[in-house]
Amino acid sequence: MKEKEITSLQHPLVKHLVNLRQDRNYRYTFKRVLLSGRKLIKELSRTTRLHTLLLEKGTLPSVEADEVIYTTPEILKKVTGLENPEPIAAEIAMPEVQDLSSANFLLILDRISDPGNLGTLLRTARALGWDGAFLTQGSTDPYNEKTLRAAKGATFTLPWRSGTWEELDTLLNNKPFTVLAADASGKTLNGCVFSSPLALILGNESHGVSLEIKKNVESIAIPMMGRMESLNVASAGAILMHDLKERSHG
Repeated sequence: MKEKEITSLQHPLVKHLVNLRQDRNYRYTFKRVLLSGRKLIKELSRTTRLHTLLLEKGTLPSVEADEVIYTTPEILKKVTGLENPEPIAAEIAMPEVQDLSSANFLLILDRISDPGNLGTLLRTARALGWDGAFLTQGSTDPYNEKTLRAAKGATFTLPWRSGTWEELDTLLNNKPFTVLAADASGKTLNGCVFSSPLALILGNESHGVSLEIKKNVESIAIPMMGRMESLNVASAGAILMHDLKERSHG
């Protein structure tokens, strides 16, 4: 394990790590991801190789890495983009594309644009026992810094992949999926019982589920009280994922 110290905000490694955090194209060109926070880094270190471990000077390394860089609070603030970062950050290889063929409870995220919503949905799916997520083209990047923070590690423990309509069709045709799309005009779940394999589609925050998908599947809705017309997609997704899992058998 190599060790060295960096004190300049203009060091090439600092610029590289900032680019990993801020620039989607840069991330995918280098196929690397920036992580921050003790808990996430420690958990991932058990199964994932850490290429670079960035530590505030005086902090003892608690995980293994190819290279340990001791640095300043100012550099950690710049690298992580946080006002009060923990004294640790790390660079890992971007995980390989996941195989979703064994998923029986599949979450389909159609052009989810808000990073916080995407991260929360991945975290909720993982917590409620859904076993895969498919992101359509136009969705925000799961390795976006805000998505990673909201997901609380689910980005690396819930199998997911991004893909085209054709790839989604192939996946759904691989099993006798019951496919349901969240839509305010859909029917409620009262009295319904579903069998797995089951797929739930959640659409874009402003435009909902794409017509290409919605016209071929059944739409479901959450009953609203008072003058409320809709819920935030992360809130709606949590309710529907919970209810569908409770109502499913097989």
